[in-house]
Amino acid sequence: MNSKIKNYVDVLFRDLPNTRKTVELKEEILSTLNDHFEAHIAEGKAENQAYTEALSDLGDVDELLAKLAPEKELKSKIDDYRKVSARNTAIAVMLYFFGAMALICFPGIASMIDAGNEDLFGIIGFGVLLVFCAFATGLLIYTKKSVPQDVEQYLVTSHKKTMAGSGPNGEYTDKDKFWKSFWKLYWLVVTIIYLAVSFTTGAWYITWLIWLIASAVGQAIRMFTNSPVED
Repeated sequence: MNSKIKNYVDVLFRDLPNTRKTVELKEEILSTLNDHFEAHIAEGKAENQAYTEALSDLGDVDELLAKLAPEKELKSKIDDYRKVSARNTAIAVMLYFFGAMALICFPGIASMIDAGNEDLFGIIGFGVLLVFCAFATGLLIYTKKSVPQDVEQYLVTSHKKTMAGSGPNGEYTDKDKFWKSFWKLYWLVVTIIYLAVSFTTGAWYITWLIWLIASAVGQAIRMFTNSPVED
């Protein structure tokens, strides 16, 4: 089979859901193109010319491909879910942040008002932290579990293609490589910040929140940038 034909067909079907109809049509087009290519080669034509004429023989396939694309209703549901997910992730990040600030600031406020109540305010701050973390984590779990089944199926298919690389034959493009490097650097920086803050302050009981916040921020980045490679 001609590799140029295979690459061409891979690109045609790259953004389509991996359904039975999609696979069948892809195999049919691949077979048709290859048959026409071999026929033109048998006529004595050069490989590049045979390839070009095989594509010309195929004609316009946009209408066939359009039927395999997600329906308008599904597209709308996907867009709505992504907006909700991005919004909820941003809210969760703020809740984690405010929880950490409460733990840090409450004892400071107590020292200015009444130094004798620092321990009490510290306990209150820790309680507020737990409440904020509970709401943030619950919101993230709810968002993950509330995705419609048809949307989840489409996103899972897209995720598999993403992890394989977005180029023809599943190879990584420059964009894929950039994001892969970005996430490695991102988590390296998070690790450095975590260790630096933990060793400097000695507050290991609270610095674990850095990982939760970093994870939520990472999720928000993926949502807003449509990062093709996960960390």
